[in-house]
Amino acid sequence: MKGWSKRRGKGNTYRYEVRKHRLRRRAKATIKEVLTASLALSGIGIMAVLLIMGYLYLIFHPYFAIREITVRGCKELTEQEILSLAAVKTRQNIFAISLRDVQKKIMVNPWIKDAYVGRELPNRLIIDLRERTAVSLVKKDNSFYLMDINGVTFKKLEMNDEMDLPILTGYQGTDKDTQVLMGRTLGLLRYLSTATDFPNIKNISEINGNGRFGLSVFTNTGLCLHLGFDNYENKFRRLPPVMVDLERRYQKKEHLYIDLSDPVKITVQRRDILPPAVTSGTRKEFKT
Repeated sequence: MKGWSKRRGKGNTYRYEVRKHRLRRRAKATIKEVLTASLALSGIGIMAVLLIMGYLYLIFHPYFAIREITVRGCKELTEQEILSLAAVKTRQNIFAISLRDVQKKIMVNPWIKDAYVGRELPNRLIIDLRERTAVSLVKKDNSFYLMDINGVTFKKLEMNDEMDLPILTGYQGTDKDTQVLMGRTLGLLRYLSTATDFPNIKNISEINGNGRFGLSVFTNTGLCLHLGFDNYENKFRRLPPVMVDLERRYQKKEHLYIDLSDPVKITVQRRDILPPAVTSGTRKEFKT
């Protein structure tokens, strides 16, 4: 019994020592973790303080006060109109201004398709614009609206808008048919807006769309050029010889209906403000 008691006492002592060493290791690990966490928090705190100090330095230092605002891309709008919309003044700190807010203010104007606002350190603000290009007028609800090259009606025509653009007429029928016809019209407008010879966007007064007969173009001089569907550029190439022949014959070149829908067989007739595709009247044929 005595031997068993001694062995039992030694076993208890051993277990006690093991437990004590285990607690010491855990305590050291805990202390290490606490110190690591404290150092990390201290580092974060120091970084936060430095960032705040740096931010305050940038915000309030006169070196970053705006001294110049550059506006690029103005065509229809003036630089003063853009500056008024942006509502940014010189001497404001360049970092204190929200570029996104300035962009939103500028985009309110319907002429603006896109706007970029950026900083050019230390003291210049850049406003770069992409304006819409109006190519025609569209009538809606007894008012005329400007339409761009993508078919977007973006602005109601006002008294101070000096626009010499063709008016789109016709385009009646189902929504699908109208969309197809409008797509063809946009293709024609893209060509006319880049054309340098006659006819071009500057001497066109009206474009009439008809789901059955296609497109007809009215010029400022009273010509009605019936084009039909597609292949407009090639059809316009056939026009100069016809005009030269009319001049050779001493024929007046006003108030004529010229059918270019078939480039091989072009017909010309006098007209008295008749709608497109009307075929009555004196007719001459030009075969090419």
